[in-house]
Amino acid sequence: MADDLTRHFIARQLQLASDELVRDAERLAVSARAFADDAAAGRSHGNAYRLAQDAALLAHLERRLAGMREIANLLEADTPPR
Repeated sequence: MADDLTRHFIARQLQLASDELVRDAERLAVSARAFADDAAAGRSHGNAYRLAQDAALLAHLERRLAGMREIANLLEADTPPR
């Protein structure tokens, strides 16, 4: 069975990963806006590549967070009612 320290650690890691995902989503939105502005002005010097990289990073973080949530759910299911 998972102890309280393990549950606390997992909860903290979930919160940190969630916060990171939010920050990266905001950064992706800014990058997308800059890309749209540059494309409208006829400039796109590598911005599409950066935008794709940011989107890939965001997808990776989302998968990581989903895995962490799955672990947290397993720990919760393993904990007997008090």
